[in-house]
Amino acid sequence: MSENTEPVTLIATFRAVAGQDSHVFGLISAYGEVVRKEPGNIFFEIYTERDDRHAFVIIERYQNEQAFQRHLDGAEGTAFNLQLAPLVEGEGSELQFLRIAS
Repeated sequence: MSENTEPVTLIATFRAVAGQDSHVFGLISAYGEVVRKEPGNIFFEIYTERDDRHAFVIIERYQNEQAFQRHLDGAEGTAFNLQLAPLVEGEGSELQFLRIAS
């Protein structure tokens, strides 16, 4: 399977600043509803660490690189990231891209 046709799977992690975890969760939940309706999105799952509700983990999968690129180019993502930036620690999300082991 070529890189352009294989699924794109990633994990995004970030930590809400103190007192903002509920606000961050609300933003992510609303954005997740948008992303799940995008063509080529397979899933968008939201987690928190078991013992730390301020630490968020998002697992996303897209059908292929083209679907992922459409996701990145969407205006909704830009607006979401602008709203999220002041509510999380550091420089924003840390991204980890995964490949199915073979």
